[in-house]
Amino acid sequence: MKSVLIDVLLSAAVLITVISVLGMLRVRDPYQRMHYIAPPASLSSLLIAIAVFVQQGLKPESFKALFTAFVLVGMNSIVTHATARAFRIAETPNWDPVEGEEVPIHADDERVGDEKR
Repeated sequence: MKSVLIDVLLSAAVLITVISVLGMLRVRDPYQRMHYIAPPASLSSLLIAIAVFVQQGLKPESFKALFTAFVLVGMNSIVTHATARAFRIAETPNWDPVEGEEVPIHADDERVGDEKR
């Protein structure tokens, strides 16, 4: 019975990933494609971590799998935001921050609007 549950969990994780890949191939806009990154990073990783818990029990390997899943879930939003910002900058000609916007160009720079003109 335990092996059937593990197979179901892993099959669901693979199915979620395949559906997400097919969805990414279907849409044309890069902003829409970013939405298809979330299910494999969150749902599939959690299903795999649950499958490891079912197989291994309360062992260090199980907690490592759970930690990895939580890192993937947490980093997913950060990576998606950074990617969306990079797309916006790449597609906007002459992208310049608005006067007073706090966007550091270099580490030693102050705010963008602070330089004397």
